[in-house]
Amino acid sequence: MTLSLTKAIKTNDLEKFIAQEEARGTGPISAAEFGATAATVIKTPPQDDQTSGSPRPDDLPGK
Repeated sequence: MTLSLTKAIKTNDLEKFIAQEEARGTGPISAAEFGATAATVIKTPPQDDQTSGSPRPDDLPGK
């Protein structure tokens, strides 16, 4: 039976999960590679004060 990452986290079996994945040929990745991969799936919504259409405080109408 294959141990999923979710189950390994819930049951505190991360070492077993790592050994399982290494046996399957899955190796470690670099921090840069992880960051690039994570950036493709993790999206954060803009904060209320950081929208691209909001005028800057010094960009007043009539200037």
